[in-house]
Amino acid sequence: MDIELTPRLVNGKLVEVTEVGVKIEINGRLGMLSVPLRMVFTDKPLVVGDEVEFYVSYVNVTSK
Repeated sequence: MDIELTPRLVNGKLVEVTEVGVKIEINGRLGMLSVPLRMVFTDKPLVVGDEVEFYVSYVNVTSK
């Protein structure tokens, strides 16, 4: 399938901050996302409750 995947801006809230990563609760009951700290861009220390935003797209299966 040749589909153009367009990223969408999604908002969420930090629910867990550790030495290695963060857990984000995505607004709109879309679930949770865990990412390593190296993927979070900020100038201040992270704390639980911080609002975040990120881009997501649909999953495209590439294997035959």
